[in-house]
Amino acid sequence: MNYRTVASFANEEKLLNDFKVLLEGPKAKTIKNAHCIAIIYGLSQFAIYGQIASLFYAGAMILKHFHDDGETPINIFISIFAMNFGALAAGQANQFGPDMSKAKIAAKKIFGIIEKPTEITAMSQGSNMVPIDMAKFEGNIEFHNVWFRYPTRKNDWVLKGLNLKIKKNETVALVGESGCGKSTIVSLILRFYDVNHGKITIDGVDIRDYNLKQLRHAMSLVMQEPTLFNYSILENILYGEANATNS
Repeated sequence: MNYRTVASFANEEKLLNDFKVLLEGPKAKTIKNAHCIAIIYGLSQFAIYGQIASLFYAGAMILKHFHDDGETPINIFISIFAMNFGALAAGQANQFGPDMSKAKIAAKKIFGIIEKPTEITAMSQGSNMVPIDMAKFEGNIEFHNVWFRYPTRKNDWVLKGLNLKIKKNETVALVGESGCGKSTIVSLILRFYDVNHGKITIDGVDIRDYNLKQLRHAMSLVMQEPTLFNYSILENILYGEANATNS
């Protein structure tokens, strides 16, 4: 990552030599592991073909001593192959045992997330929600003793009793170190999350009482790293408006 600094001091050769020295330990360990794996693999292959050879030898002994009792080579071959392929199939099936248990655990987590009720959804808003009249919507934002922490970080409060008033046509800059709550404030205004305590009002109305789809439609957000679909900028803008046309 600091290749420019390395190149400016002409230390490429020194770093390469140091890197080669650091690789000697993993190299020796890998060679040792390779020998062990080779021996184990050889023994496993010997066991597979050794048991086949033992079965054929046992079949030959049966034919030699019990041939007069009606035993035929075809019956011996059928028995050997049935046992061999049955054991092989059982062994291959057991290989998927750990993966099957992992898949069941993963599926349980996935379906648990899917079936978990969504606390904030713009798709199903009740008829009692406050509609937004864009002609009268001014956008006076006020935070009233807001406390908030992320669901995945229950022990860390991001906002502690925040009181903030942003008037219409007013420009406000949120400045601070990483993690102080700048992006969190924007996320709360757009109701990506709900506050734990207190409330946020716009034009005197609690944002939780607004129709969520209309609320987000009334505001614009430009992220630091916006996600763009694989189309033109015009088509990306049109995608945000359901009734928009190319004309």
